Amino acid sequence: MTEKRKEDGFNLAFLDVMACGLGAVLMILILVKFNANSAIPTDELEKLQQELAAMEDKKSETEQSLDTVNDAIAMESSTIEALKQRIEELKIQQDETRRALNDKVAVVANLEKSIAAAAPKTADDPIQVAGSGEENYLLGLKVEGKHIGILIDKSASMTEEALVDVIKRKIGNQALRKSGPKWQRTVRVAKWLFARLPQEAKVSVVTFNDTAATLGPRAIYTAKLSQNLKTLVAEVDSISPGNGTNLQAGLNAIKKAMPNMTDLYVITDGLPTLGEQSRGLRSFAQCGSFFGRATTISGECRVKLFEHTLKISAPKDVRTNIILLPLEGDPHAAQAYWTWAASTGGLFISPASTWP
Repeated sequence: MTEKRKEDGFNLAFLDVMACGLGAVLMILILVKFNANSAIPTDELEKLQQELAAMEDKKSETEQSLDTVNDAIAMESSTIEALKQRIEELKIQQDETRRALNDKVAVVANLEKSIAAAAPKTADDPIQVAGSGEENYLLGLKVEGKHIGILIDKSASMTEEALVDVIKRKIGNQALRKSGPKWQRTVRVAKWLFARLPQEAKVSVVTFNDTAATLGPRAIYTAKLSQNLKTLVAEVDSISPGNGTNLQAGLNAIKKAMPNMTDLYVITDGLPTLGEQSRGLRSFAQCGSFFGRATTISGECRVKLFEHTLKISAPKDVRTNIILLPLEGDPHAAQAYWTWAASTGGLFISPASTWP
């Protein structure tokens, strides 16, 4: 009896276990089915769908922006490469141009050396004159001849072109007269002539105002000796213009200094105002200034005095060249001097104020 009760207790326990397990399974199945049949709220689903769509749009926009940036980068890269290539091409062209220029410079340098080697050797000019000196090709004035005389007017009127300014200089001191612009130009003209004397020439220089004097310690100088030219330049620089104009005294002095003169160069500004006392002048009684009886002289009397001077004192068979630096109030001078120069085969010039 006791053994049978033990078996019944085992069976009941087994059944309890099985019943509990089956119940648990059923409970799980019920819960799973419940959760499976539970629906997500519609509003929340739509919200999620909208957020998803917005994110998709944002993604699309970002991708488009990225594509645009990539295109711009590609374009800039292409431009940079093109610029780099152009820079390289320009560098090559620059190098080629530099080489060509250097070649041309070398050719010019060789030509200069060849010309310098072929040119005749010349001595340095002992006289330096401001200005280009090229005007002699336009004017036709050349310094030529074997025995040359140079006659320089140093009267008071050689200081200025206007009569009023001449008077101011005339009453001033020696330094004021020497600094006159017209006299400074006269000095430059004289130096211009000195600098162009032929090497083989002999030269005499005479200055005149109311009297005449030979320039320098000697009457005749040899042009090829630079020291002689320097002496003449120093003498010209020391002259102080003043007093009247006695062309006859100047002509007599230059003929005495250079008896065999072939060419004469006269630097003056107008017709004479004084003459040598002679019988010929006494026929011009109406021109009292010839004899010191008047302080002024008319244009007509100056012309008569000039004609008388040439008749008595002009050198014969001497080619005469006139350089006229005009003076205000002497309208007959140009015609009178031109006639004299032309009659001897010489040249008359009245150059611009910038010459030489």
